[in-house]
Amino acid sequence: MSVSQTFPQRLRLKSPSQFAEVYATGLFEADQVLVINLRANSLPESRMGLSIPKVCGNAPIRNLWKRYCREAFRQQQHELPKGIDFVIRPRKGAKPDSEAVAHSLHKLLQRAASKLDRTS
Repeated sequence: MSVSQTFPQRLRLKSPSQFAEVYATGLFEADQVLVINLRANSLPESRMGLSIPKVCGNAPIRNLWKRYCREAFRQQQHELPKGIDFVIRPRKGAKPDSEAVAHSLHKLLQRAASKLDRTS
């Protein structure tokens, strides 16, 4: 039995109110590559939003960040903790690298899940 590797609409944060709810919690995890703001949700799956500011670079660089973040989430979504809404943004000064983004996403969400368990 194969597991779906898609990134459907239901797993995306899209509205400004969804982003605001995540930022309002004040919880975040960071390393040298990414900063992840997060909050618990009551869903059986995690949802991702992206915030790639212009200080990260020109449009092709920002698109590369988005592509790497989406791909990392798509490939790892079944291994990542469930029930988290999170917004990813690159760390200031970080360079886009697909392997670094994938490793960072996995590590930060594992730490974030334990932080959410401690706070609830």
